[in-house]
Amino acid sequence: MTLIAEKTESVLLRLRRKDTPTGVSSQTVDLLAQQTGLSKTEVIHLALRQLADRCLPKYELDDGPLTDAQLSAIRAASPATQIPIERFTQGLFENERNINL
Repeated sequence: MTLIAEKTESVLLRLRRKDTPTGVSSQTVDLLAQQTGLSKTEVIHLALRQLADRCLPKYELDDGPLTDAQLSAIRAASPATQIPIERFTQGLFENERNINL
């Protein structure tokens, strides 16, 4: 049985001579590795993972707002159609009596 390793992509990372708002020095990477017990590579992967989690959408982007036809279809299919719209314009916690609509 022959195992074929999947080739991964590499990227060159040049560390800064000193820390900047958009980069870190090798001393900072060393300190992070010592503090966390991770390797330098793992520290970099962790930082990129956290940036990706913070900046990239976690869901597939939709087609934008619903059309009037789509809203009408949803309203027609909803059992809440019989409830007057005014009951939905009040905030949930404006008045505790609203809790028992």
